[in-house]
Amino acid sequence: MELTVFIDELVKHVFTNTPREIVKGDTEYMDLEEWSSLTAFSLITFIDNTFGKSLLLPELLQAQTIEGLYKIVID
Repeated sequence: MELTVFIDELVKHVFTNTPREIVKGDTEYMDLEEWSSLTAFSLITFIDNTFGKSLLLPELLQAQTIEGLYKIVID
């Protein structure tokens, strides 16, 4: 899966109130206006259900960017 497809899926399923053109590989997702604890839970659940990857809170915090999340998911 390419990064652009990953981003499209995140915008479609997690960051639903953020315009796609704002979300890029270097976007720090915790700085997005819609970021909240509920969004964090949705993101963790989405990654687990879609990619079969259990994302722990330390990994979520360490990733910092959309591309960082992508790298965790594709590993």
